[in-house]
Amino acid sequence: MIEIYLLEQLAAFAKCGTLSKAAEELLISQPALSRSMKKLEDELGVKLFVRENKKISLNETGKLAAALARSQVDQNREMINRIVEFDRSLRSIHIGACAPQPMAELMPILQDYFGDMTISSELVYGGKLLKGLKTGVYHLAILREAIEDKELLVQRYMSESLYICVPEDHRLAVCDSVKFTDLKGERFLLYQHIGFWMSVCEEYMKDTTFLIQPDRDTFADLVANTGYPAFASDRILAEDYRMEGRVFVPIDEEKARYTFYIACRSEDRKKYAAFFNSVRSEVISK
Repeated sequence: MIEIYLLEQLAAFAKCGTLSKAAEELLISQPALSRSMKKLEDELGVKLFVRENKKISLNETGKLAAALARSQVDQNREMINRIVEFDRSLRSIHIGACAPQPMAELMPILQDYFGDMTISSELVYGGKLLKGLKTGVYHLAILREAIEDKELLVQRYMSESLYICVPEDHRLAVCDSVKFTDLKGERFLLYQHIGFWMSVCEEYMKDTTFLIQPDRDTFADLVANTGYPAFASDRILAEDYRMEGRVFVPIDEEKARYTFYIACRSEDRKKYAAFFNSVRSEVISK
């Protein structure tokens, strides 16, 4: 049985072209790499290299061996990654969410069912989120649309609508609702980590200036102590959230309202069945 390190070194030599460059990439000495290549030839019982004028290059057999070695190394890494990922899935749950509020509301339910596991999450949306779910990077995902895919189990979770939060003396404070066009020319405070809502702001409010804040505490302080408008949502207001001197006005636009869905891979259906049922009960009760 050929040791995997010999195949890794052969593949590195084929990629780099010289012993010195391959040794540098592998973080070993050139003599050590040279001995490994001789050992590989001895174990295979064939010549892999042409040695002349103190130079070494792959012969035709060596080129085939290097290609097969690269394939074997890749398979070995894939095997290791899958084993590690499976082990991690037994002890942790990693969630990809397209928006922060749905994740915040889902966390208590997750902790009730999987309190003995490590639960982590990150904001991500678009193709990266879906790909991450299918490849096992995320065990669960919060999507902004229902996706029909046999590889996934998808269930309706909750809806969220966007509001503006403006000072009482602001020109829009007297409105029952506003459109995106009503925000033209305004300067809005905007928290950076809002997931896909950032793309909504950029696409549908192009004539609005956004003062983006990466730090949550700084953002909250500016909202509380300046006259700049900001955004909120019906989910936050449902928690009886109020801010002195501020008025909350709904944005009456289709793209300011979204229904969110939770999803897992179909093969994980049994693992998350009770959790999905609990989420479904929460939706029905509301």
